[in-house]
Amino acid sequence: MSGLFATEHELMTTTAGKVDAVNDQVQAELQRLQGTVDGVAGAWKGNASVAFGELMTQWNDAALRLREALSSISDNIRANASAFATTEEQNATSFTQLGGLSL
Repeated sequence: MSGLFATEHELMTTTAGKVDAVNDQVQAELQRLQGTVDGVAGAWKGNASVAFGELMTQWNDAALRLREALSSISDNIRANASAFATTEEQNATSFTQLGGLSL
């Protein structure tokens, strides 16, 4: 089974940073789109205005969930990277200690 999965602390940390960067890009695009939509919101009247408002509420909720999900993913990757580094250090220490034993 060896070799099926391999990673490094630095790779995981870099990946978490990339997820953060994507999250920032997505949020910037969503804000740009929100600005465009806000510019036409006044054109809706009556029931159309109410429906538009409800749709925008759903859209904003979905955008918030996306931001939180991406943030959670990067946080989890960082936590796993830290745990991975700790385990690697413990394993290295164990092997060093074993090296001094007469087996």
